[in-house]
Amino acid sequence: MRIVFFGSSDFAIPALKALASAGRALALVVTKPDAPRGRGRKIYDSEVKLAAAAIGLPCEQPDDPHSDEFVAKLRALKPDLGIVISYGVILKPSLIDLPKHGMINAHASLLPLYRGAAPIQRALRDGHAETGVTIMRIVEALDAGDVLLAKSTPIDPKENAGALRERLADLSGAALVEACAVIEQGKAKYAPQDHAKATYAKKVEKEHGIIDWKLPAIEIDRLVRAMTPKPGAQTRLGNKRLIVMEGLVEKDLYGMGIPGALQSSGEEGIRVCTGKDLYRITRIKPDNGRNMTAGEFVRGHHIVPNARFG
Repeated sequence: MRIVFFGSSDFAIPALKALASAGRALALVVTKPDAPRGRGRKIYDSEVKLAAAAIGLPCEQPDDPHSDEFVAKLRALKPDLGIVISYGVILKPSLIDLPKHGMINAHASLLPLYRGAAPIQRALRDGHAETGVTIMRIVEALDAGDVLLAKSTPIDPKENAGALRERLADLSGAALVEACAVIEQGKAKYAPQDHAKATYAKKVEKEHGIIDWKLPAIEIDRLVRAMTPKPGAQTRLGNKRLIVMEGLVEKDLYGMGIPGALQSSGEEGIRVCTGKDLYRITRIKPDNGRNMTAGEFVRGHHIVPNARFG
């Protein structure tokens, strides 16, 4: 099969490499144009473009993938299948219907759960023990296409969004390789989603990471893991803005602390009172500072008596 691959973020790279390693005929890699990043707004090469070049694959970066010129270019390739993963553009019928077998997408949840932009963060924030990857047919409605196959994986109780994202990117690659084989063999069977059970995971913004210390410690732990490494779980200590990077839940034997109040701080961590139990911060990052252990933070910052996060 001749495949056209659409992907823009680094999440797509493991799938691109897996398909190439499996010997799939990738006729073209399509990614977004190079874009400015960072404080200096310097323009950097697309990570997917660099990955395609390293493999020796042709790459296009159209400003508008639906332009007549680009659609004509794709049509001339006569693709059998389109694969989309983390491309960041909602495709229209002019592209969806172009390949012989249509287009499939790898989505980082077990659909119909968590359609949308932030399924990984939501799975962690909501305390799920399992998530996975779904390969579905692309339709105009967001993540609503019929399902070809799904791969599940347990979520480690200490896993954060960054680590889980890496695992799901690898799992997406394996799932897409399997999906291509099924389609090529003419054995593809697509099952409709139960739309009544659909939930949505909207894009995570910085303000979604603000810690409410009145919540139980278990919910704060889920928030920290869901927001790490970005946009970060935020709190304040006096006039300092801090990002909580890692921690754990401990039983509060006394249960009398004011939420946000520090019960203790030292090399073992910063114990913070919550709505239920304690949350012991083990890694923390001052605003515009480096990620450090709680012990390093305590040694380098004066913490006043009766200090309280808020």
